[in-house]
Amino acid sequence: MLAAALILCSEALSASAEPTRAVVWGALALACYAFALMCLAQAREGEGLGLASWKFGPWILLWYGIAFGLATITWSGPQISVATEIAVSSVLQALWLIAVGITSLTVGYFLGPGRSMRRLATRVIDAMRSRLSGTVRNRFSPWLLFGIGMAAQLASTATTGRFGYAGDPSTALTAATGYGQVLGGLTLLAPLAIAAAALQVFRERLPTARITLVILFVTDIAIGAAAGGKQSFVIALLAVIIPMSAARRRLPKAIVIGAILVFLTIVIPFNQADRAAVRGGSTDLSPSEAIQEAPLILSQTLTGQSLLTVLPQSAIALLQRIREIDSPAIILQRTPGQIAFISPAQLILAPLGGIVPRAVWSGKPILATGYLFSQQYYDIPSTIYTSSAITPVGDLYRHGGWIPVIAGMFLLGCGVRLLDDVLDIHANPHSIFLILLFFPTLVKNEEDWVSLVAGIPTNVVVWLLAVALTFRASRSS
Repeated sequence: MLAAALILCSEALSASAEPTRAVVWGALALACYAFALMCLAQAREGEGLGLASWKFGPWILLWYGIAFGLATITWSGPQISVATEIAVSSVLQALWLIAVGITSLTVGYFLGPGRSMRRLATRVIDAMRSRLSGTVRNRFSPWLLFGIGMAAQLASTATTGRFGYAGDPSTALTAATGYGQVLGGLTLLAPLAIAAAALQVFRERLPTARITLVILFVTDIAIGAAAGGKQSFVIALLAVIIPMSAARRRLPKAIVIGAILVFLTIVIPFNQADRAAVRGGSTDLSPSEAIQEAPLILSQTLTGQSLLTVLPQSAIALLQRIREIDSPAIILQRTPGQIAFISPAQLILAPLGGIVPRAVWSGKPILATGYLFSQQYYDIPSTIYTSSAITPVGDLYRHGGWIPVIAGMFLLGCGVRLLDDVLDIHANPHSIFLILLFFPTLVKNEEDWVSLVAGIPTNVVVWLLAVALTFRASRSS
C-alpha cells in the first residue's frame, strides 16, 4: 500500500498541469496511504486489522481513506452547489493537508498517551467492572433504556418543534434551554438499548431477547427515517453488529454486505425523497406532517425504480455525501488570505466553555459553528439554515495553520490509543456502549475540533448512566 501510494503520488505530481487528473491520482494515493497506516496501526498488536475488535484507530484511518481519498475521485466530474466555490488546486493542497494530519494522528497513536493516563483510565474501567457485571439485568432493561430515549425524543420535539430534518431549523439558533442539552443526551440511550438486547441474544443467548431486538431495531430505524436521517440506520446497525462481533470474534461479513445493499437501494433513495418532501415545497412540513408522509414515500421508493438503476445512482450520491475534502480545501483557499486565522487559544478555551452545562451558564452562546462556517467560507445567506462539515483537520488549520494541525492530530491520536487500550468488547461488554457513543464523532470526522472535544463529557455521562441501568451488580461488590 505504501509503495502504491508513492507511485500514485508521483503520477499526481506529473499531472500537475491537469489539476482534475492530478486530483484523481492524488485521491487514490491518499486512500492507499491511509489504508497502509491502518495496517501499521495494528501490526504490533497481532490483531489483524483491528476492525473486528472495533478499535477506533483502524476504523478512523479506514474512513479517512474512503471519505478523504476514494470519495475525492468525484471531483473528476462537474461540481454543483457550494463546491463550485472551490478551486481544484485547493483540493490538491487539501490532500497534502490530510496526509500530514493522518501521519501525525498515527504517530500519536503509536506513542500513546503515557503510562499515567493509561493507569488512570484502566482504574476507571476496573472500578466500573468491580461494581457491575457484564450481564444485562433482565429482559426489561433494553425496554427501559429505549423508553427513556424515546421519551427524551418526544419531549425535545414537543419543546422545540423540530423532529430531525422536519420543523423550523431557525429555532436551533435562536433559542436554547438548559434541559435541551439533557434531553439530547438522553436520546442517545435508544441505540444503546438495541445493543443491550443484542448482548442478550448473542452473548447471553436468551431466546426471548430476539423479539425485543427485532422490535427495538425496526422501531428505531423507522423513527430515524421519519426524522430524515441516514446516520440513525448506521448506528442502529452497529448496535447489532458490534455485540455480534464481540460474541463471534469476527465481523459478520454477510450482514455487513446485506446492510450496504439495503442502504444503497432503500435508505438513500428514501432519504432523498423524504427531504425533498419536507423542505422542497412552498412550505416546510411540520414534524407530524413529515411522519404522516413517510409511509407513502417509502412505498414509492420501494416500487419506483429498478435495482440496476438505483444502485449506481445511490453509490455516486453516497460518495458525494461522504466526501470530506471540500471543507479543508475551501479553508486552505480562503485562510489566511481572505479570512484571518482564529487564535489557537480558542482550541482550548472554546471547548472549556462548551463543556459547561447550559443549566449552569444560562447565557451560554449557542454553538453553531457549521452554520457560521457556511456563511463565512461559502457565502451562503444567513436565511438559509444549513450546517457544513468542518472536520477536525480543517478546523485545526483555521486556528493557526500547520502547527495546530500537527499538534492537534497528534493529541487526537494519543486519545484514540487510550480508548483502544482500555476498551475490550470481548472481555468487557460495557465497552460496547462507549464505542457506540464515540463512533459517530471519532470515525465520521465531520465535527469541528471544539464540538468534538466539548462532546466528550456528555458521552461519558450517558455511558455511565446506561451501564448503571443495564447491567447487574457484580457479586463481588
